[in-house]
Amino acid sequence: MGGKKGRGAKKSKVTDQQSAERDDLIRDAGGYDWGWPAIEMVMANMELSKRLAGGGFSGCGFGVVPDGPPFMTLLGTNIRGMKSALSLLKEWTTLSGPNAIRIEIAFDGPGYVLAISQQADLLRWRVSGIDTVCQPLMMVTSHIKRMDTRHPVLHQLAEYAEQPVAPLWLIVAELPEEMARGGGSRDYGFTPSWDNAVLLPGIDVYRRLEDRPPHTMARTEAEFEARKKEGQDRDWPPAGDEDAASVMRTRERRLAASMPKTLHVLRNTGRGAALLAHGLTLGCARWQVEQAICNLRSAGFLAYKPSSTGKRLTMLDAVRRRFLEAASVEVDLTVISAAELEFQIGLDAAFLLRRLEPDRQIEDTAVGRIRRVQELGYG
Repeated sequence: MGGKKGRGAKKSKVTDQQSAERDDLIRDAGGYDWGWPAIEMVMANMELSKRLAGGGFSGCGFGVVPDGPPFMTLLGTNIRGMKSALSLLKEWTTLSGPNAIRIEIAFDGPGYVLAISQQADLLRWRVSGIDTVCQPLMMVTSHIKRMDTRHPVLHQLAEYAEQPVAPLWLIVAELPEEMARGGGSRDYGFTPSWDNAVLLPGIDVYRRLEDRPPHTMARTEAEFEARKKEGQDRDWPPAGDEDAASVMRTRERRLAASMPKTLHVLRNTGRGAALLAHGLTLGCARWQVEQAICNLRSAGFLAYKPSSTGKRLTMLDAVRRRFLEAASVEVDLTVISAAELEFQIGLDAAFLLRRLEPDRQIEDTAVGRIRRVQELGYG
């Protein structure tokens, strides 16, 4: 009964968060400020760990190829499972290059810690795309294996890894179950499998724990236990910068990245000049007019017109966070009336004011909202 209650509580919490986000969208009614920070996060899956577990991954082997770079072998009791894990690693490098794989070895007492993970930046590009609009936080997963002994050859590998150019082959091989159960470090002759072998540009070997960089994945068991006792990091996820200068910089970057054609037409045509002039009569800054026009234009990129207001606003929010306007797209500013522009500017100002002053009543008129934004230093 307790387990069911826990799952239900977790589901309820997620549902409540989704409901709150939906309520915000409806309250904003299509208003949006491209500079206000939003926390977005993407996370790698656990597929590598699943495949290594299926392969009975239990140790590492090291060796040298005549007239070639050394190799590192991931040993497991199920060779089919180990080959599956290696094929996944090969797929990472095919998609993002040899730097996609990050392997770290940290000496710890008589043994060492091995960590296999993906390079964070390359992983971010694969799962969220290569663009300058969104900059999501990246949750990297890592397969960590602790070995209780350390073969002397690892010290040679550590010296080799310090060279400016130190490539290394990554392969897999089968380890008899009786040897896997025995534990310890020993010399063992095996036949490596070179199918899908990956040539890595190098690996990181830390002979002292204090040599590890802050972002290392090679953590000791004691460090993990200490992290559990400390509990969740209260500074995670980090809050975005909400000061006026940061909001302005983010807004300029995102608008220029997402709606470059609209901004170009707006700034270089007579109709664009007329819309800008009308905004100035309301007391607007130039960016408020440009943002409002981009927001009005973004509604034209919905895949279809949903009958539900909530669905429409959800789709519109997704478009503004993901859409990249092509240079070939047609921009017709004559379809935007002065009344529509003024109404959108009011919605956008209300969006910002709700977040700057959540407990204050928002002015009814667009002019009043514009004035309040300026009074707060965000105009």
